[in-house]
Amino acid sequence: MIQPALKQNWERFSQPVEITAYQAQELLEPWKSYPIQTLELLSDGCANTNYKLTFKNGTAPLVLRLYTREKSALAREHGIHELLKNKLPVPSFFYTNNDCELIPHPYALIEWIDGISMRNVILTGDEKAIGECTFSAGVHLNQLRQIKFSKGGFFQSDMSIRPFDENEKYLDFCLEKLQDEKVRKCLTSTTLNDLKAILTNHSHLLPDINEANLTHADFDPANMLVRKINNRFEVVAILDWEFSFAGSYLFDMGMMLRYAHKLPKTYEESFIQGLSSPLPSTWRQSAKLTDLLCLLNLLYYNSYEERPLMNRDVVGLVEHTATLFRKIVSTI
Repeated sequence: MIQPALKQNWERFSQPVEITAYQAQELLEPWKSYPIQTLELLSDGCANTNYKLTFKNGTAPLVLRLYTREKSALAREHGIHELLKNKLPVPSFFYTNNDCELIPHPYALIEWIDGISMRNVILTGDEKAIGECTFSAGVHLNQLRQIKFSKGGFFQSDMSIRPFDENEKYLDFCLEKLQDEKVRKCLTSTTLNDLKAILTNHSHLLPDINEANLTHADFDPANMLVRKINNRFEVVAILDWEFSFAGSYLFDMGMMLRYAHKLPKTYEESFIQGLSSPLPSTWRQSAKLTDLLCLLNLLYYNSYEERPLMNRDVVGLVEHTATLFRKIVSTI
């Protein structure tokens, strides 16, 4: 068994929304009147609430997804799934409801995909299985980075793109977070000073703000389902697209490789092989810097008092990144 990694001990952002089978039947009714046989709360995920529904008439199971973090997330995620239909393995949306009348959250009825969490496969330590999983993830990221937009920014409910504000530009965003008291409280003065120097001296390694491909923004094994096909693990579903934006694929690379130092070498090696297309010579440094942006943002929103396990894990990742970056930039 591999040491704790891949967000396995992170606390949820909010407790799951509890509903009864009767309430689930009410939410289903605007779409179909199938009688529900079982209602199973799915434990994966840190924010939204997901239930698996099975039916007495033998209809294929569905996922009932309640959007509890942000009401606009449903429209964005639905739009992303429509964009990716027949391009990447994503579940189909069968029904969406934004009126919040039956329940105070937008919700969707989504295709149930038969698979197991890639994270669970990786945590077994089986190197052959790990290599197959991450190779497949690399193949799909290579497809994802071919989906390009005219400008970088955040998707709106209608899938238009709001360009980044001045303070959302990558370097400015990082430096601002390093000045925030919530972040400074988590890190030592040495780490803070090191990070500021690294970011300032190597800002050219951050991606261009106008580099804009479809970026998942939470691209890691916890959000991928895998299944053996022809005796080999393949990704059969990439989930949780609510944070997606138009940015650089280096963000997704950084997230996927965030815990690589705690995992067998084949984890990273097979992932890079799956990407196949040429990468810039400084991809490792750039991916680490983009992931640093994400880690600092996590510290900003997740204090030790609120989510101690998550906070300590992220602090350790930030400190590891600072130490590692000092070594790898010396090779440039």
